[in-house]
Amino acid sequence: MNKVLVEESVYDIAIIGGGLGGLALAIQSVQHGYRTILFEKEKYPFHRVCGEYISFESWNFLQELGVPLSDLHLPLIRRLQVSAPNGNFLEHPLPLGDFGINRYYLDDLLHQVA
Repeated sequence: MNKVLVEESVYDIAIIGGGLGGLALAIQSVQHGYRTILFEKEKYPFHRVCGEYISFESWNFLQELGVPLSDLHLPLIRRLQVSAPNGNFLEHPLPLGDFGINRYYLDDLLHQVA
């Protein structure tokens, strides 16, 4: 069992888990002046199994956290296409749209900001 020694300090907030939510909360907590500690069992960056497309609803939020999305030239997703084994497909526009970013890379960017 690995033990982590934490400098004797008092923290306002302790966050367990450094996924997207934990990292975002840690960044916001520090931005608002809270002494914050984040615990993550893995070493950054590391691979996770999950999607790599994010709704544009999150764009401004991630940029406010300090992730330089505008500088990354990310692919933009404006339509959804689902295909069947027989070759038929269904296509639908995505009015709000998404953007693509590698989760490994996004976690690393958030980790660097945090």
